[in-house]
Amino acid sequence: MPNQSKNGLDDLDILDLDDLLREDDQENKQKPKASAASEKPAVKEKPVAKEKPVAGEKSVAGEKSAAKKREGNSGEAPAKEEELPDGINFVDVVPAGKSQEKVPGSQAPGKRPPRKPVPQEDFRPEEDGGSRRPPIHLILPIIIAAVLVIAVVRFMVWSKGTDLHIDRTGSADRFNIEVNDSMVYLPDSKLEGHEDDGVTTILCLGNEPFSEDTSDTGLAGQIASLGNCNVINAAFPDSQVTCENATYSTDSLDSMDDIFNLFYVSYAISIGDFSSLKTVASVHTENPTYEQSVEALENTDFSKVDMIAIMYDGIDYINGMAMQNPDVPDELTTYVGSLINSFQLIQEKYPYIRIVFLSPYYAEYDGASSRTTDLGNGTIVNYFQWAYDTCGDCSVSFLDNYYGSINETNYKDYLSDGIHLNSAGRTKVADHFVYKVLQDNYAEYNAQTLSVAK
Repeated sequence: MPNQSKNGLDDLDILDLDDLLREDDQENKQKPKASAASEKPAVKEKPVAKEKPVAGEKSVAGEKSAAKKREGNSGEAPAKEEELPDGINFVDVVPAGKSQEKVPGSQAPGKRPPRKPVPQEDFRPEEDGGSRRPPIHLILPIIIAAVLVIAVVRFMVWSKGTDLHIDRTGSADRFNIEVNDSMVYLPDSKLEGHEDDGVTTILCLGNEPFSEDTSDTGLAGQIASLGNCNVINAAFPDSQVTCENATYSTDSLDSMDDIFNLFYVSYAISIGDFSSLKTVASVHTENPTYEQSVEALENTDFSKVDMIAIMYDGIDYINGMAMQNPDVPDELTTYVGSLINSFQLIQEKYPYIRIVFLSPYYAEYDGASSRTTDLGNGTIVNYFQWAYDTCGDCSVSFLDNYYGSINETNYKDYLSDGIHLNSAGRTKVADHFVYKVLQDNYAEYNAQTLSVAK
């Protein structure tokens, strides 16, 4: 029997069964033959699967049966079962001199049994019951080809597109572009405390579109007749949206004329004092419109005003005024800053008055297109876009005259010199204003026809 280690564990996990049998054979040669009972120590048997004996050899089971018979015939008590150390799990010990038969499932302690080869069934014949799977080197090209076919078909369908059907309802030469009118209506909270007299009263501020013709054929006069409303014209010639100077100056007549720009007019309305406007207007003896506009403001009962309509032509674009200062959004010497301050002054003083800003229209200056020509701070489209965004931020209605009234396709019919409105141009703008603002018509305005004027 092999030696045990000091800690009580055996060293058999490093021995092979053949070594154990050779040691047993040598011991039998050295010792005299003992009785059949002492030839083989009794060990605990472990059930094993029966295996057909090889020809010419006795099976292991046969050896065990013979050993039991010898023990019974000897008349001697069977040898005491030898205690094996923990962890030993022999199946059997074959007597010396006999051929050893490997019992399935038996193994030397501490050794893993050899792995049985897994049968390859990928290409078992169908008649044997196996399934035939196509090799991967044939599947990949098929998948790639299918993906390419789908991609080509989808691209051909996409590139073909669909027919574009243009709606020309109302006019064969309809200007096919979206009009950017944006109407903002006052909430009921802004109208609290204001008494409606039943008459729509509109105060007009701005420059040449209103001031060039103050008669019934002018823009203000045509709005009054088409919209059946009361219109007060208080526009100042040659004025603009943007302030020339950050602070008002009286150093020259040009700097004094800053008083007629939108911010200072809005400031005078907010404080109800028009004396400064009147002083500078008196200097312009060449054009009585200045004094007429100041007088119109002084005589206006703002408790009965329902709406303020503001319109300037492309003067800020022509003069190259700065559009905006990203660091100081409300800077007065910028187009956006003047709009912001002017709107706020009127809204804080008269919250029940609705403000409508009429955008500049397309123009040509010295034969150059205002759509593509930058005169210092962008094209007129840039001014248009900044005005649109600012009105949206300030809850002010925006009437699109650039795309909706006078544009690059019809300007020759509505402008006298590429910049100023002619009689037809004023009718066109008035028609657009009444259609969208006064009639609250949600349908898109047609820039090539009149919707209200007949």
